[in-house]
Amino acid sequence: MVDDKKVRLILTGNGNGDAPEPGVAAIAPGGSHALAAARALANYEHNAGMLCRKAMEIAAAAGVYATDRVTIEMLRSTM
Repeated sequence: MVDDKKVRLILTGNGNGDAPEPGVAAIAPGGSHALAAARALANYEHNAGMLCRKAMEIAAAAGVYATDRVTIEMLRSTM
């Protein structure tokens, strides 16, 4: 997944041509739980890194296929 203020790209191997929805996105097993958590937090948490971390913590606590061991990498845009 690659995301910036203008474009969100998700590369999937399922061949379904999934299009990302506006606002938030999630991938991988447990992604639907993380996506639900991110949707709930999006209006309250405006720091993308913190929103991601909190959403993953919620998904992991739900006991699904998400883990609480998370590495978040944020890259600076050169554009």
